[in-house]
Amino acid sequence: MLALLLCPLPWGAAGAAHAAPARAPIPVILDTDAGDDIDDAFALATALADPRLEVLGITTAWGDTRTRVLLVRRLLAALGRTDVPVAQGPATANATPFTQRQWAGRASDTSAAPDAIEFIRNAVERRPGQITLIALAPLSNLEALLQRHPDTVRGLHQVVMMGGSIHAGYRLGSAIANPVPSAEYNVAARPQALAALLDSGVAVKLFPLDSTQIKFDEVRRDHLFAYGSAASDAITELYHQWRLWNAWGQITPTLFDVVPVAWLLDADSCPVTPLRIGVDAAGFTRVVEGVPNVDACLASDEGAILARVMSALAPPRPMP
Repeated sequence: MLALLLCPLPWGAAGAAHAAPARAPIPVILDTDAGDDIDDAFALATALADPRLEVLGITTAWGDTRTRVLLVRRLLAALGRTDVPVAQGPATANATPFTQRQWAGRASDTSAAPDAIEFIRNAVERRPGQITLIALAPLSNLEALLQRHPDTVRGLHQVVMMGGSIHAGYRLGSAIANPVPSAEYNVAARPQALAALLDSGVAVKLFPLDSTQIKFDEVRRDHLFAYGSAASDAITELYHQWRLWNAWGQITPTLFDVVPVAWLLDADSCPVTPLRIGVDAAGFTRVVEGVPNVDACLASDEGAILARVMSALAPPRPMP
């Protein structure tokens, strides 16, 4: 791109050569269970930093959805994006620790949030066939949407979701490759919801454990934590609360939820393959025979995805 900017463009006999028109921003709604694991915060920050995504709103799903609203609002304030509305999904039981509860409790905006299901319905009615729902949580909100307003789901452009495990399971000790598929958390929490989504007819892009177990290494963490912006400081505080309170004893974040966001911005970062997926009651997602019902990414460009995160949260600038 730089070479194109520095070199003269050819001019045709009929007039000036025209640059390709800029692509219109992709309208998206982010559905998140931010506050348990740390990857949601990275995914939200990455999406909100890129003008190629038009973030229409953020909906909180699964568990204590009210406290998730507070966390997301505080993060939006740190990112300078208080223009983005936050809607609250139905609360559910949740055995996973809410590791970032203390940070969420210091949100300045504690007003009531609109209902997430009606928020999605209204958005789709205004822009039928255009909106991508980025599902980064157990599908409790999608399940409720399918029950209340099934036509709304079919009115989405697509659902882009982190979930499932096709040929690879959770890495052993979070680092060693595991060729045995797992019942992945988001799907296992609501397997019937994924089954219903696949039956709905809406296009589904699936980003399973095979492609999403990207580690945010210590070198990048140190650079981000020392960067000194409001956004990087917020992620730093959220990271340290997650590190202290997560039940898995983890130090290095796994950026599961960043991958579907990165794919929307650059499809080459995680090429997709048509598959037909079956979902069992335990949440296992297996390839079965038949007409494909998802496009799934089974391998990602980790370097490109990590570079996108750093560009969003700690873009290059002169050293102090």
